[in-house]
This record gives sequence, structure tokens and C-alpha cells, in this order.
Amino acid sequence: MPAKRKKNTGSAGGGPTFNIQGGIHAGRDVIQGDQTNYINIANVANIQSPAEFVGALQQVQAQIAEMRQGQLTSAQARNLEAAELKVIEASQETQKPQPLGKRIKTSLGEAKETMDLLGGSLQSAATLGTVIGGLVVIAMKLFGG
Repeated sequence: MPAKRKKNTGSAGGGPTFNIQGGIHAGRDVIQGDQTNYINIANVANIQSPAEFVGALQQVQAQIAEMRQGQLTSAQARNLEAAELKVIEASQETQKPQPLGKRIKTSLGEAKETMDLLGGSLQSAATLGTVIGGLVVIAMKLFGG
């Protein structure tokens, strides 16, 4: 008679538990917990035009909106909303005939600070904060400031 399987009562949320000895080598991104594989720094570094920059800002805005759909505390939701508004401000400024680089840099800098503050409780916010930081650098190259 085969042995009975023991019910998994570990903290893995009912999913499989793996005991791995040695190193784990991932050829690409590793996603865990509340992380989602969003726009990354490599994509940001390849931005060459204002149109590509606007597209990246729209992606960031969509990712923040998606994060707001998760289970958040009221403070996290407010902070994400504030960061999203700053990204929208930057996006609107870039689409003006004569965008002000300083205004774009300030808006994105504030969004990055907000995401960094959330990074302690939301890993995906920390990652997105790093991406926004990369966009600040690109904004300075494209728009001055």
C-alpha cells in the first residue's frame, strides 16, 4: 500500500515547496511575491526620442494603476495615487511644444521618492522607483534641466 501524502501546511500559501541545495542560476528575471516584471532599466536606457520617453511614462503610469488594484493599505493607495499624478504631470509636460526639463525632472523625482518610500512594503514599488530614477536621467538628456 502506497504511503499517504501529507497535506502541505507550510507558509508557501498552499503551493509547492522546493528545497534546493546549491545555487540557483536564472538566465532572465526572477519574479517573486508581489513583484511583476515591468518595464526595466535596460528598456529605459534605450530611449532615444521624446516619443519613446512618453511611451515609457505611459507604461509606468499603467503599472502604477495596476499596482493600485492590489490589496493595499489606505496609505499605500494614497502614495501610489500621488506618484501616478506626478508621472501624469511629467507626461503632460513632455507633450508640450517646448517642454521644460526642470519641471519633468522635478515631477519624476517626486514620483521616485514616493515609490522608494513604498519600497519597504511593496517590492514592485521599489523596482518601479528605480525605473523612474532612470527616466529622470533620460529626461535630463532629452529635455535639459
